[in-house]
Amino acid sequence: MDRHIFPDHATLVLRSLRGLVASHPSLCLLPATKTVINAAHDTSKVSLICSTGFVGRGFLSASVSGDTFASPSAKQVYTAVKAVPSTAGTILIITNYTGDNLHFGLACQQARANGIDNIAILPICDDVSVGRTKGALVGRRAMAGTILACKLLGAASEADYSFSETLAFGKAVTDGLLSIGCTLGHCHVPGRDNAKYGVIGEDTIEIGLGLHNEPGVFVVSPQPPPEKLIERMLDLLLNQEDPERAFVPFQENDGIILFVNNMGGMSTLEMYAVVDEATRQLELHPLKIRIKRIQCGSFMTSLNAPGFSITLLNVSHSARVLNSGKGEREIIDLYDAPHASAAWPGENIYPIPENLKKRTRKERIIEVKEEPVVVQAESAGPKVTVDPGILRRAIQYGAQAVYDAEPDLTKWDTIVGDGDCGETCAIGAKAVMVALAKDLGKDGDLVATLRDVTEIIDDNCGGTLGAIYSIFLAALTAEVRLLGNSRPVDVCFWGEAAAKAIDTLGQSTKARVGHRTVMDALIPFVEGLSAPASSDQAGLTEAIRRCVAGGEGTKDLVAKLGRATYVGADRGALPPDPGAMSMVAFVRGMGGVFDIQA
Repeated sequence: MDRHIFPDHATLVLRSLRGLVASHPSLCLLPATKTVINAAHDTSKVSLICSTGFVGRGFLSASVSGDTFASPSAKQVYTAVKAVPSTAGTILIITNYTGDNLHFGLACQQARANGIDNIAILPICDDVSVGRTKGALVGRRAMAGTILACKLLGAASEADYSFSETLAFGKAVTDGLLSIGCTLGHCHVPGRDNAKYGVIGEDTIEIGLGLHNEPGVFVVSPQPPPEKLIERMLDLLLNQEDPERAFVPFQENDGIILFVNNMGGMSTLEMYAVVDEATRQLELHPLKIRIKRIQCGSFMTSLNAPGFSITLLNVSHSARVLNSGKGEREIIDLYDAPHASAAWPGENIYPIPENLKKRTRKERIIEVKEEPVVVQAESAGPKVTVDPGILRRAIQYGAQAVYDAEPDLTKWDTIVGDGDCGETCAIGAKAVMVALAKDLGKDGDLVATLRDVTEIIDDNCGGTLGAIYSIFLAALTAEVRLLGNSRPVDVCFWGEAAAKAIDTLGQSTKARVGHRTVMDALIPFVEGLSAPASSDQAGLTEAIRRCVAGGEGTKDLVAKLGRATYVGADRGALPPDPGAMSMVAFVRGMGGVFDIQA
């Protein structure tokens, strides 16, 4: 389905959140940060914050949304931490994608720096589609098991588990989670022309897809009968002889929770038939598995994707890991515990307090400012000034080139990722050009200009790429300020500042040259600036040449980080990495100011 009631997704996330909060009086919305919080938040209990999931008593304290298929920014996350304070502590439950790791990690660092000591990150890594070898650096990504973990941790918090007890319990739960998904077709994002890219053929199904419209790891054609499909999915979850995917050990008679998730576009009729077949096969499995609980619904969707995922929580294994002396009963009791979320199925629900029922729609909206997170260079000290005309043209030409590259970036990202890279870059580029029209860099103050650009990118570019650029630009700003006016602002100046900024960025990401990410273009560009050259023109030309070669060369690389890691090897030749090519577009555009062709 590529038709929608709302033709543009740019404002759709916020409108949907407004509708959600209007429909459920136990919730509040922070529109500036697209954050839903529990209106009855209890500061004496451990706060739980995630980028997805259900909010309410016995569940999450807050859920922070990014743009479609993009992680929320560090500012949004830190604002959420401040919005649901806890004397017990705060746990940031993250889906194990690079964007969440970067943004939630930065927010966590900022919280600790500001005196919030009891704060920790709990990554959810339940997907089994990518084996140990291929996923060695990136790790297992999150699937619908995230929601199951949120339910159990929410119940633990409500039961007055301490910070350390809740965290230990969460680690035991995640240690027992396994998920695998399949789909008949990719979802369609409103307003995005991606229907012609990454289309799954007739009589074909993909197994091992991600939540953000990433392609499946396994392409199966002809489409198998439902019994064979579910048999293969359960084998990927349960095969103890598979050295690549036996992530969770099973013993005979282990008890499980079966969690069947609608990816968004499946009918209820078929979903419960999936439950029936999965239950039948599990009951006949040689491991003699005991099914303790079954849940079916739309828990963690990929918009309207016509597919489903199967999650198993090995309750017995998690109980063994936890070793609390309470056994499986502890986990099952927390699973059965009451809640006050809007979407979790079941009748065991806390009543809504009378004072919350009476609130108007307007009273459920809380206007707050985003808390600053990215550490910017201070303004103190001598200004580092350059020719404002050249500075502004370099930024303008680079931003325009990135904006013009959007169709190609989107096309490539739809094949190897979630399809949002082009739009994310275009939004950031447009915001930069709007700022230039409002006199960005007009006084030639290099530090102030870099600071403003960092803020613009951090505010407008979500996901992993936005985080990478924001961290690099913030570090570059600091290094430029430190170098000050002690030397000319030439290629050597930029090379030294950028090299130190890359070192700082390297502390936040494992990505390096050869991993098929933006770093394959960014690092060569910086190295080119630092290389000996006969003139500034020659040095910049060499830096741009290296950047272009590195970016275009990603088409020949095997991904080790990023969402392309999850693309199956049976898809043939891949396009270049869209993140790397966004960097290529910028430096090519910037080179035009200096008559450099690359």
